[in-house]
Amino acid sequence: MLFLLVSSVASVNAFNLSEEDDESTHTEVEDHDEDSHEPEELRDDDGRAWIQTDIMTVMLDPELPSFHYWYTTDVNGSLARFRVNFMMIVEFEDTNGDGVYQPNETLGFAPLDAFEWSLQTGSITNELGQNTEVYASYTKGGLSDDWEDDWFEHWVPGYGDDGPGEEPDINFTQFSELTLQFYAHIYMDDYNGTVTDDEGIKANYIIAGGVELKIDIEIGNFPFTSNTSKVAVLNYLREDEASTDESDHHFRLHEDSGDEDHDSEDVMEHLGEKFEDHDEDDDGNEDDVQEISFVDASTDVTRGFYRWLDKAVITHLNGSQEAVDVDASYWTDGSGLLLFLAYPYFDGGSILHDPSVRLIESASPYVPTNTLDLPLVSFAVIGAVVLIAGVGLAIRRR
Repeated sequence: MLFLLVSSVASVNAFNLSEEDDESTHTEVEDHDEDSHEPEELRDDDGRAWIQTDIMTVMLDPELPSFHYWYTTDVNGSLARFRVNFMMIVEFEDTNGDGVYQPNETLGFAPLDAFEWSLQTGSITNELGQNTEVYASYTKGGLSDDWEDDWFEHWVPGYGDDGPGEEPDINFTQFSELTLQFYAHIYMDDYNGTVTDDEGIKANYIIAGGVELKIDIEIGNFPFTSNTSKVAVLNYLREDEASTDESDHHFRLHEDSGDEDHDSEDVMEHLGEKFEDHDEDDDGNEDDVQEISFVDASTDVTRGFYRWLDKAVITHLNGSQEAVDVDASYWTDGSGLLLFLAYPYFDGGSILHDPSVRLIESASPYVPTNTLDLPLVSFAVIGAVVLIAGVGLAIRRR
């Protein structure tokens, strides 16, 4: 009985926040029925959006497609917080034929903060009025006059070549008619999806309910300058966004040749290493999902993933649909991991692709550091434990 009671205390500890922690953040969501487990969404006064389930919290920046995510019990992600920013779209000519993007193949590009963005949020309910899904959608608008113009100058060809201190004359007006949307969902229950074109199903995937955010990237009306070029989107991953110094995570890339670890603090010499897709999963089945893990460096515990399908769907001007391969290249720049997802030519049409971010429910790092963090029910249980232990000791002495 003593063991069971102590186990009960541990279980309660893992999923309760202190009042002090709760008041220290503006991410607080209105109280709801603890048994409902419904996903929720809200907006801050400054425009930031929040999506929250019992397990996962996601914060979205209104200025740029950006997703911070952490465990709901770990207030503000103090111990484990991760991020993906969508930062650039680029046209490139695959001159070496490896199917992926390297900076020396650049034909044209636009940082995504060169555009205005509209962020919309909402929820979908069932016939009982319960939230079954919450969503957040970034939609590209017109050109912006306020954007960071130096973060890519060391690796994008043609930028900064005019010499130190001189601003190159780069015009992004060719991208003004480009359509671009990042549509994110968290489902209450597991979601079974497929990638389908005119020939049938080409890929299968499952989105885990409450712990995974699915992001639909849709690109249309891209201003191609060559009918043999490709498009790549920069997914900029950060694994160490937590506020505490003891937090230390690294990336683990699960490639066909084996797992490979990288820290964002490292600076890779080769800009554009090809990510080798898994052809099969551990059970020998065809594997349509590629992934990068976020791993605790001290415990080797995997906290979460960044995933993407190796298939996307092109919708041509005549309405026909074609499933195509998605390839990836990457490198670390000292601050994060740059993952470029590459798509084939789709002049005049559009392309749809589905990456996702996910947390591992059982890997939450949150544990209370002092007894004041324990809810009243825990003190009652602890009292019972002490009482039973005392009785047992008295019996032994007698």
